[in-house]
Amino acid sequence: MTPLTDIDEANAQLQTLYSTVEEQQRAIDAKSEEIAVLREQLAHLQRHLFGRRRETIDPNQLRLFETSQALLTKLEEEVAAMPRKPKREPAKGHGRAPFPEDLPRQTVTLDVPEADRSCPDCSGPLHEIGVEVTERGHLIPARFVVKRYERRKYACKDGHTVKVAPLPDGVIDGGKYEASVYAHVATSKYADHLPLNRIQSIFKRDGVHFARQTMWDLMVRLDEIVARPVLREMRRQLLEEEVLQADETPIAVQTEGQKGTRRGQLWAWRNVRGSPEEKVLADFWPDRSAKEPAAFLGDWSGTLLTDGYDGVNPVADRNGIVRAGCWAHARRKFVDALDSNQKKAAAVLRPIQRLFWIERAVVARAQRDGLELGGLAQLRATVRDRRSRHVLETIFEVVFALDEDASIGARGSLGKAARYVINQREPLTAMLRDGRLPIHNNDTERALRHVAVGRKNWGIFGSQRGGEVAARLYSLTMSCKLAEVPPDAYIEDVIQRVSTTPQERIAELTPWGWKARQAADVEAQANS
Repeated sequence: MTPLTDIDEANAQLQTLYSTVEEQQRAIDAKSEEIAVLREQLAHLQRHLFGRRRETIDPNQLRLFETSQALLTKLEEEVAAMPRKPKREPAKGHGRAPFPEDLPRQTVTLDVPEADRSCPDCSGPLHEIGVEVTERGHLIPARFVVKRYERRKYACKDGHTVKVAPLPDGVIDGGKYEASVYAHVATSKYADHLPLNRIQSIFKRDGVHFARQTMWDLMVRLDEIVARPVLREMRRQLLEEEVLQADETPIAVQTEGQKGTRRGQLWAWRNVRGSPEEKVLADFWPDRSAKEPAAFLGDWSGTLLTDGYDGVNPVADRNGIVRAGCWAHARRKFVDALDSNQKKAAAVLRPIQRLFWIERAVVARAQRDGLELGGLAQLRATVRDRRSRHVLETIFEVVFALDEDASIGARGSLGKAARYVINQREPLTAMLRDGRLPIHNNDTERALRHVAVGRKNWGIFGSQRGGEVAARLYSLTMSCKLAEVPPDAYIEDVIQRVSTTPQERIAELTPWGWKARQAADVEAQANS
């Protein structure tokens, strides 16, 4: 073998070794990245299980205190020039809050014994000079009572005619239960989160055997006669709004005819907080797809505030819907990245926190001046153009730098957070162009939290039909909560009125319409 051949062979072996080293290095880098991602996931799960779940960030951690104070001071100077209403008188100390005047009262009269109605000093009789009133709360536990209808019957002597007093209308012909039972079960299950087996145990304490299947049949009937017609009107009114918010949460659904469960979605749709009538609707869908937003929205066109879910894009493109983004979702991703890269994640969280401080200051000023939604939108637009616009420029400048940083893995939490903000840049900056928009979707998340609390008790939906019925009855109870009306009283009353209410007056049976009618009736009685 010639020396030249030896050199060529050595070079070939060397190139093979270089290739092997490079391949192994790439494998090591991939494993290192995978380990880093797994460590981030482990830290996130440990914090989720054992740590605080709130997204509150220590100002000292981000060194924001001085910046926030300076920003709020400048903000106060700018919004001070806006027209303001006269200040209200400061509220006096609260002490012990009295019971509401509309609560029923039972009067118990107490008197001094007649033998003690004499003065111990002069022995003269004591004369009544007034009444001292003390109020204490008293609870009458709910009890199951059987209404017994005894209807008088009349007949002529010859037996030609027999008449009997008419029976009051029931929820269904030949039904065994009054409207109050339907309302109680619906409120217990969909407002107070009690599964049917617990409701069954409560009835059992009163000696009443109430089968779970019977209770479910009552809910299905309630859905048919009340929820569906009222929900159609509620959806119609909601889709008249120009700005909507939406969010969804996963729900396990029992697979019918098979073992196991599948994943469904419960959506919440609402208008913005501060509207004259705050509205919220829940909608169940058997999977997570673009069909649900398209089915619910129909041909609606306006501004929709959501997270970055791509399933909304088809209906948004078809209807010309303007998508707005949620800065709470964006912030949450960088909070999750604090464990892996605190310094770089904090560089984005600092200006994001400034956005929220600005919004809180604007809302506080609007509340202090008594501004309605239109005034708040105008104030927001002015302050956002002067202050928030510069903060957003800072955020995207830092985020683009992170995206180009080779030391940050694309699969890591920080890389994903940066890419999310970049992909959502247009929706996240929509708040600069529309003062009606809040910068977050937390109000819709709070509505879904109502469902999440119940999910810890009942676990899963037993069927697709169960999910659809639950979504409609959740819509009623959540709307009652927003309207500040008792769901049991509302449902009981609407059950008795829905069949006799003409279609053109069905709006009076929505929770907010029912509240307005109750207030009008009280005012009419007071003026009569």
